[in-house]
Amino acid sequence: MADKALSVAGGHVKAREISIPMRDGRQSRALLYQPTKQAETPKPLIVLIHGGGFCYGSADMEAGNCIRAVEAYGCVALSLSYRLAPEAKFPAATDDCWDAFKWITKHAEELEADLSKGFILGGTSAGGNIASVLSHLALDEHVLPPLTGLYLNVPLLLAPEAVPEKWSELYKSRQQNSQSPVLNKAFMDMYTEAYAADVQSHVWSPFNWPGGHQGLPATYFQVCGLDVLRDEALIYEKVLREECGTPTKVNLYPGLPHMFVPNFPTHSSSIKYPEDTTKGLGWLLSFTS
Repeated sequence: MADKALSVAGGHVKAREISIPMRDGRQSRALLYQPTKQAETPKPLIVLIHGGGFCYGSADMEAGNCIRAVEAYGCVALSLSYRLAPEAKFPAATDDCWDAFKWITKHAEELEADLSKGFILGGTSAGGNIASVLSHLALDEHVLPPLTGLYLNVPLLLAPEAVPEKWSELYKSRQQNSQSPVLNKAFMDMYTEAYAADVQSHVWSPFNWPGGHQGLPATYFQVCGLDVLRDEALIYEKVLREECGTPTKVNLYPGLPHMFVPNFPTHSSSIKYPEDTTKGLGWLLSFTS
């Protein structure tokens, strides 16, 4: 899929692997995508994190989104990887991506990016969870340059065991969609057990971040109606928009399950979904620090 997306770009995007040092001396693989033609103006950066229930997946899974964004906006895009469960337990994936995030802020020039022109972080499913956590860590630790946009694609944000009473009436999808295709309750339980996640931790449920959400950047959501994770994304968007004044944008796909695009590629919405992603990333790029 990554190779196909690159070929469709018709030579306008170049790709290479890079290695990012981790705190324990390991090197983490990342995929870097840049415009083939050198631009005279500094380029913003988009960083994406793949999904897979913390148990599978690779940086290649976000290649298509990276490539389409580079082609559309002349930005630089980077797709990260991280250690996987069950060998790597909670919160190893978040630790790896946080190490990568901090490295990026210090080496953006090597990536031919200027974070002051736009610094977008995003992720899909488990990657959306990690991206949300990193956005809070970056805010709490006053990381500079600051994020200017956040992309949350069908993200894990709030465990059933940690739902605040205030939001319990709106938190229905874990039960309503418990037997949905692609991702259901049984799979969620399996991933949670394999990763040995602390379901009460704000690192697993960033909706309950101790410092709240004020000051987070503009946030773009993609949410699927038949997804067990639907309502935590919709509730989070509501909190950001109504309580924090954060600019938000939502694309909702009624009647469709989690990660339906690679699982049902011939569905009409599977063509629209990646187009929406590219437009949503463009909307985020309209916000600068």
